[in-house]
Amino acid sequence: QVAAVFHGIHVQASRMALTTDVGAATPEEAIENEQKVMLLKLTSQDSSDRTILGGLERAELAQRSHDATAESHSLWKRQGFDDLSSGAMQWKFLLRQLKGSCSIWEGGSTVFDESCLFAKSALIASLLQNRSETENAEQDMAAVSSNITVKRWKLDLTEGYERQRRRLLPNYEFHGLYNIDEKVDNVKYVDESGLHAIQDEDEAPENAGSVEDYVVRENSAIITPEMEVTADLLKKMNLEKMHEDEDEEDEIMDDDFTGEDTVVLHTQTVCVEDENIQPAKSDDKKDPKTGQVEIHSKETDVDKSIEGEEVDKSNVSASSYDLITGLLKAGDWPEKSYNISRCTGLEVRKALLLWCRNAIYVVDGFEQTDGEGLKGKIKRLKKATTSFQVNIRQHNSDHNDQPIIDKSSNKPKEKTSQDSTEEEITYQHRSQRIAFTDLYSVYRRRYQLQHNALEFYDVNRNGTLIAFSSHDEREEVLSKVLSSPLPSSIFSSSLGGSAINYKKFMNNLRAKITSQWTQGKMTNFDFIMHMNSFAGRTYNDLTQYPVFPWVLSDYDSEEIDLNDPKVYRDFSKPMGAQNDTRVAQFRDRYEALEQSYEMGEGPPPFHYGTHYSCAAYVLYYLMRLEPFSRLALSLQGGKFDVADRLFHNVGASWKSASSENLQDVRELIPEFFYLSDFVVNSNMFDFGTTQSGKTVHDVTLPAWAKGDPKRFIRIHRQALESDHVSKNLHRWLDLIFGYKQRGHEAVTSLNTFVHVTYEGQVDLDSIEDPIERNSIIAQIQNFGQTPSRLERRPFPQRIVVSAIRGSTFDFNSLPSLANLTPPFCLVGAPQHIYLRCGAVDTCRIGMAGQMDSSVGDLMYTKGQLVGVGKTCALLLPSKKYIRYGGPNNGVSVHVAVTTARHREVNKVLSIHDGMHRGPITVAKPSLNGLWLATGGIDSTVRLWKYYGQNMQLQATLCGHCGKITCLDISTTFGSIISGGADGKILVWDLRTLTFLRELKHTSNAPTAAHAGSSKSFSVKSVSINHKNGNMVTLLLSTLCVFDINGNLVAKQHPDEVFSGNQIPSVVISTNCPEWMELGIVAVTGHMNGDVRLWGIDYENKILLLRHILPERVHSCPITTLRATGERQDTLLIGDASGKMSVCNTVKLDQLSPEELQSIAPHVDVAPDIENDEEFR
Repeated sequence: QVAAVFHGIHVQASRMALTTDVGAATPEEAIENEQKVMLLKLTSQDSSDRTILGGLERAELAQRSHDATAESHSLWKRQGFDDLSSGAMQWKFLLRQLKGSCSIWEGGSTVFDESCLFAKSALIASLLQNRSETENAEQDMAAVSSNITVKRWKLDLTEGYERQRRRLLPNYEFHGLYNIDEKVDNVKYVDESGLHAIQDEDEAPENAGSVEDYVVRENSAIITPEMEVTADLLKKMNLEKMHEDEDEEDEIMDDDFTGEDTVVLHTQTVCVEDENIQPAKSDDKKDPKTGQVEIHSKETDVDKSIEGEEVDKSNVSASSYDLITGLLKAGDWPEKSYNISRCTGLEVRKALLLWCRNAIYVVDGFEQTDGEGLKGKIKRLKKATTSFQVNIRQHNSDHNDQPIIDKSSNKPKEKTSQDSTEEEITYQHRSQRIAFTDLYSVYRRRYQLQHNALEFYDVNRNGTLIAFSSHDEREEVLSKVLSSPLPSSIFSSSLGGSAINYKKFMNNLRAKITSQWTQGKMTNFDFIMHMNSFAGRTYNDLTQYPVFPWVLSDYDSEEIDLNDPKVYRDFSKPMGAQNDTRVAQFRDRYEALEQSYEMGEGPPPFHYGTHYSCAAYVLYYLMRLEPFSRLALSLQGGKFDVADRLFHNVGASWKSASSENLQDVRELIPEFFYLSDFVVNSNMFDFGTTQSGKTVHDVTLPAWAKGDPKRFIRIHRQALESDHVSKNLHRWLDLIFGYKQRGHEAVTSLNTFVHVTYEGQVDLDSIEDPIERNSIIAQIQNFGQTPSRLERRPFPQRIVVSAIRGSTFDFNSLPSLANLTPPFCLVGAPQHIYLRCGAVDTCRIGMAGQMDSSVGDLMYTKGQLVGVGKTCALLLPSKKYIRYGGPNNGVSVHVAVTTARHREVNKVLSIHDGMHRGPITVAKPSLNGLWLATGGIDSTVRLWKYYGQNMQLQATLCGHCGKITCLDISTTFGSIISGGADGKILVWDLRTLTFLRELKHTSNAPTAAHAGSSKSFSVKSVSINHKNGNMVTLLLSTLCVFDINGNLVAKQHPDEVFSGNQIPSVVISTNCPEWMELGIVAVTGHMNGDVRLWGIDYENKILLLRHILPERVHSCPITTLRATGERQDTLLIGDASGKMSVCNTVKLDQLSPEELQSIAPHVDVAPDIENDEEFR
């Protein structure tokens, strides 16, 4: 067995490009060496020792030597697996980072500046220098620079501000998954027919089965949106109710609880399925006879590849934890393990949770069998893969023509690793480490109607949902986590040396958030997301996806007035009660079922046989967007549903859910209020044609959206945040999360669903047959799951106020209006912008050794304006600054503000040499001070993690062909943006440390050259909006705003060209969300000292000049700007002479009576609460 293990290691090592003679001895050599040592010891002894006693000693020595050899073999074996695992992991990360247009392997098509010492072309040329033929080298260079565009994208399932998922990532698996040749894939050759999932029309669609060892499909039954639960079906299920009656519990706000409640909160953190670390290429298996490709969809972080005859040999070592130690970080060792299931979307993978001293690990593809704890045996689970055939239609092809494909291979089919050839990966294991120092929160979750799951979130908004085999195991792990030091978590302030009362902590937190919402300090969207989290809804489980309300009822008008109450739905009624005709039908059904139930012949009565949220409905909305397209295909057995049942018209879906369809009472999902990509068929799938002859492509939007998806999302979000919704949202919350969810109030409100969808209504432990139990779980989850009830009394109503009550200004209402006012706008009158200079000072910190007096960075702390020199950047949380640009090619950290520990300004705290190959030209710390991005003349961007006084290199990002001129970093959405002297603006992924995209910035200046040419102009400034990920750029004299996915949002008007000393010198982005159309999105400083504030005309995609600072405090070039304050109402300005100023947004109570009189006509008047029916 040992020989087999080392033979496998030798085979793997022989495949490496680089070999070395340094390594552990083979077992034979080790034994021989040990025997030589023993022989020398024996022959050196005197003959007097050769007695019976000496023989016993020699026997004992031989036994010790044998034991030592066995221990060495075990150590070598473990080290071998460590090397294989770690090596595979490192290669996976390396190949992932090299994938894309900005890496050493793939260059751009632009002209490089050959004079640059560190230009990418020079690096590529050096790689090709040893080629024997120049012609081959030229061909390789052409191949290197050909693949510059990522053609397919998928949604990044990590979350940003307000738990929004906006960013799209390169989808390298798309071509393999859908059987498309990547070399010929070009969007312009794809017509509206797009992709077509081929299915044998003579056979019914087959749902992919599952292998119990590894993949469990929750949705074993294909549930169409029209499938309805009937009384007969419920009767056949014969379910028993759990003994625990939730209605008997005390109110949720009490300190103590009876029963098990799922109370969950996400505070702008959370991310789901780790799609970012999928393999760069899917594993394809091509049949040489048919030419068809079987596609295997898989997620992995670490690939264990043991080919051919080595598969069986590897299994002999699968009986100990030595097999997985290579997946752990050095110094980590498992103290205890748990069998769990990792849940991502609709897929469930069996895994191990390893409890280590400083972290926990979730390792897919392993299961502990015999024994307990670390003494048990570990089994590597076989991987099941599902494959199906798809076809892409070429441009100008006949819509009705079908490619000829062998129908015998069209059916979705499942394979296990036993069917694999030597070229396939047979075992794949994703290992995820969650360090306690990076753990942000952990929440109780309900999974498969049982309280047996936990959801972990780290500081990077990555989320992991895992289900344990029992409730006790979950509570054990939760207790251990809460007893561990969690410095970055929401629990850190409550630790205090005593155990945390989880329920009390969460309820107090929910009370705090509810209070903030009612006082107007939180948006309606954010509050609904919090309530979903408290009630157990999560992105990680499509069967418990966050639920949002239908807001509008008018989808036909050309224009929409959001101040008109008639355009909104009735929030006091569920979707089934929006139409009087359906109300009578649903009430009759309930009464009929009630009579049957009282006679003991049926299930408990209900109004609706369907639910307002389930996995099928989520995929119904998101089917155009990867990775949900793949999940929708899997759910429907390999092809999309009938065209008439697909989501193709917003207005038609509203009519179906509100009035026309008795089986449709669905609500919405969060994406309707922030993500426009899900209504666009960017992947060009063929969804077929409806019975009326309409081709299903992009979603048909309401007339008032003017065909613009972004306008639709923007208006929809404005409607959600409107005064009418704010005054009535609590009524909808009562139906979904509150006292009208169950009992008599639910019956009266026409709000009862099938009893098995409610928490605690099914006792699964009473079902002994595992097949029946799994079948019932699948059916119940397809019906939908009602959120956990949060309140047994009405939700409080949000207070809606205005700056004017009657005919006078109400200054007491301003604090309630401040948090939802756009940056730099007057609180109470956001149409107006008025800034006034409050303080002027001169920069003195960080000026030593500087050639000029330019200000490099600013901050405002405790009423004090702090500025540092041109080659300095401030670390805001620690009140330190970083100095760069010196000959040491590194940085130094200094004191910026005196503290009790550091009483001397400019004092050097640490020095870090050799961070680049040349001098550093720009440095940008993150707002939390934990990350530092640096750029140098070597054309590289480097990312550093700042721990205490240590700088740890995380990645070197290559893509520019000249010195780096500007940087910005956002931890909220995990983005880095860099601009260079080559005119290129590149966007990088902070979480995966890879290239994402290049922004196509064009200048209005007539002399502007294209990016990358020798005549291109340097990028002056870049900045990121931390609330929506938008990016503002300044190239030459032209401003542009891009969204998080690189789409142009707005640009400076073509006729507005700056010249002379009016040219902008710096720009910053504010945190203004796009639905606040009147807000300031960018601020520019100019060469003549002007400071200008810009908004956006979204209709024409033009930047609008909203305000110019009237006070000319600065008369020389502006070098730095910073927007600060809780709502960014303070502007800090620094110029080339060292002068600094603070400009504050004026408050209404600071204006003169004449100014107030001019503003009054533009201010909305507060509603008369006493006479308003909506407030009663």
